[in-house]
Amino acid sequence: MENPAVQRKTHYEMSFYEILATSVARMGPTPNHIAIIMDGNRRFARAKGLKVMHGHEAGSTVLDGVDEWRKAIGCKELTIYVFSSENFKRTKDEVDNLMELIFRRSEDTLNDVKSGKNTNMCVQFIGNWERSPEKLKNRIANVMEITKDFKPYKLNVALAFTGREGILQSLQAFTGWKDDTPTNESDSTPENSLGWNQYLIEQAQHLAHMRPIDILIRSGGDQRYSDFMMWEASHAYIHFTPETWPEFNFNQFMNAIFKYQVFRRQLIHKPISAKESLSPEESIKSEEILEKSRIKKWKRIGRLARKDVPHLGTCIPYVVNNKWLESFQKILKF
Repeated sequence: MENPAVQRKTHYEMSFYEILATSVARMGPTPNHIAIIMDGNRRFARAKGLKVMHGHEAGSTVLDGVDEWRKAIGCKELTIYVFSSENFKRTKDEVDNLMELIFRRSEDTLNDVKSGKNTNMCVQFIGNWERSPEKLKNRIANVMEITKDFKPYKLNVALAFTGREGILQSLQAFTGWKDDTPTNESDSTPENSLGWNQYLIEQAQHLAHMRPIDILIRSGGDQRYSDFMMWEASHAYIHFTPETWPEFNFNQFMNAIFKYQVFRRQLIHKPISAKESLSPEESIKSEEILEKSRIKKWKRIGRLARKDVPHLGTCIPYVVNNKWLESFQKILKF
């Protein structure tokens, strides 16, 4: 049962202060892709004398604000680390409760689609998410299937994920594919060969193109990657904040964004996709290979989605409660 003190709001509404601050941020360089390691839920709960699960519940509500803030500054892609493969080693009760929490959040996503609140955000799960319970696995597939064509925003949910496993998944995506790179250099031409390249490894584990990460934020005080997005964040600005994830708020988010803007002016090597290093011929062949792999994945996701239990959530039409704030936000978007 949810802790009444941390129940999710139906819709997050940005305040006048948040609208003004995000509009100011848009005048500078803003990240296209933000990744977040949401650390500190358990420490927050214990410090408050709450059950561990209530810390996870509190942390999940923070995402509603973060999703609105990143859209307000013009960030198209957000990746969140919700569950590491290592987390399966935690107690059965905690793992089961986390799986149920993710299921409920997936239910919220379906409600948002049905009500019309979400018409522009694709939700993609990455990692070994098929290790999750059958009910959750089918619900995840349903969410991805329903939102796969939504644009321009993306939410990547890393579930049962580590960076090293992600790279391994990329390699496994090409099982059965023959690398026909000639052994004789004189026979090597762009038209008849394609060897392994960084772009294929970068993108093969994902169901849709993923942008390079511009800023990686980690809450909770620890200053380490925790084996998360090491490849994708190789040129990212890394921002650590001492607050636990349930304590993360708008001021901390904007602090990270403003520091990123200062950092970006000093950066020589900006994050770019490995695709930029390919020739036109290599780029076309790589996209063909990726498309074949993704078609195969989407067929399986479609089969799992059809097994999802009937969705009985509410379908209240989405209505913006404060139209004045919405109008003001549009005016301030430069």
